[in-house]
Amino acid sequence: MKVFSLFLVLVLYTTLLGGVLLEDDFSDGNDDGWLKWTEGYASNASYEVAEGEYHLMNSGPGWIPAASHTGDLANGTMSSSDYSILVKVTPEACYRAGILARGFMPSFTGYILVMIPSENKLVLSKMMSTGPQTLDLTTVPLQYGQAYWLRLTLEGTSIQGKVWQGSVADEPSGWMVETVDGQYQNPGRIGAFCCNFSSDSKALTSVYYDDVLVTSDQGSLLAVSWAHIKVTVD
Repeated sequence: MKVFSLFLVLVLYTTLLGGVLLEDDFSDGNDDGWLKWTEGYASNASYEVAEGEYHLMNSGPGWIPAASHTGDLANGTMSSSDYSILVKVTPEACYRAGILARGFMPSFTGYILVMIPSENKLVLSKMMSTGPQTLDLTTVPLQYGQAYWLRLTLEGTSIQGKVWQGSVADEPSGWMVETVDGQYQNPGRIGAFCCNFSSDSKALTSVYYDDVLVTSDQGSLLAVSWAHIKVTVD
């Protein structure tokens, strides 16, 4: 199986409305620049790039999370508080799988957009020291082993998210979850987050991430002139 990286040009606007702040399709075979959570509940978590995807795993009883964060600045944080995150996520075994924005470590606070495949829910939450606080949610068909695009956009106190399948060009125009919240206004970090809950010592968290793209524009990909995607040919 061969994997090619392509620039998909979307000639939908004549003017570039937003610039690319950060991108990683993991085709270089590493996760350089990503800060892995390896303490506490995530002490058994593992992180590896395999076949061009970022694989987050954890196992054991109780709460078994995994999270990895990055930013466009040298210190691993974002240069702006307003940005739009696009990521392809494939949940293999988990309760929640999604992305983090304006995140802070090691307190692990910020905003998260997650899929809950077992409940067919897309949930927008605020992470606090006491756990996640749901800000908005919607019902959407979700399946394990399927790839989904997630977009989380933040502009000031406005926070919006969506999920879809297919290609980047299939992005729906409307938002599926949205809220207004001003608790976290610093740029923080963007990241991948997943977790599972079980009393079974053999329980597993396993989620794949790919094609991370963070832009400074606050619209959908229709407002961006290109996206970095991979095409797989058998």
